[in-house]
Amino acid sequence: HFLRENRIMIRSEETLAGFNKQDILNQTHNFLRSCARTMMLCAESPVQEKMVRNFAEQIERNVMKDFEPQPIPVLDSLGLVKDMKLARDFREFAMYLPWSYSPRTLDKGTQMGIMDFRAMFDLGNVVSGLMYVDSHKNYPEHNHLPGEMYFLISGTAQWRHGGSPHYEMLTAGNVVYNHPWNWHGVRAGHTPVLALYLLVL
Repeated sequence: HFLRENRIMIRSEETLAGFNKQDILNQTHNFLRSCARTMMLCAESPVQEKMVRNFAEQIERNVMKDFEPQPIPVLDSLGLVKDMKLARDFREFAMYLPWSYSPRTLDKGTQMGIMDFRAMFDLGNVVSGLMYVDSHKNYPEHNHLPGEMYFLISGTAQWRHGGSPHYEMLTAGNVVYNHPWNWHGVRAGHTPVLALYLLVL
């Protein structure tokens, strides 16, 4: 883990030398708009449509915030994130985003990470971000009160979702929904999982 953290630190210092905050905000905003459009097409119920519509409205407000890039070690595997054009475009600015460790794991960003878009934009009552899980790693099962949608951007993985006690193999392009208090989790396959999560408080 130390060697991997050292590599990412050296590489991130070189990458961030050409960092332009406004460009990253604009690229991220366009990425979110594309995600919202795709999620609306895949929404399967009025509840899901309402969530995505709320998300899209907050994105269109485009109230940007000041932020600082915070790459984490697991991003060493970004080259494997490529299942959709959206995923390949995302790689161009992923290192510049304010990533953090998952509060549900103890790996300190070496196996998975979270990126909360509220660090970059005022999203009102919307909570949205990215979950990144490295190849062959598991994101712990958990549950919570707000219902939650996931948009799978890259990676084939087993997902527990929608109230089922079983895991289902899903590929990029799928959208899943968890009702309040549904247990859910992810088991990544041969490539990293990149998914956008969405909750409305």
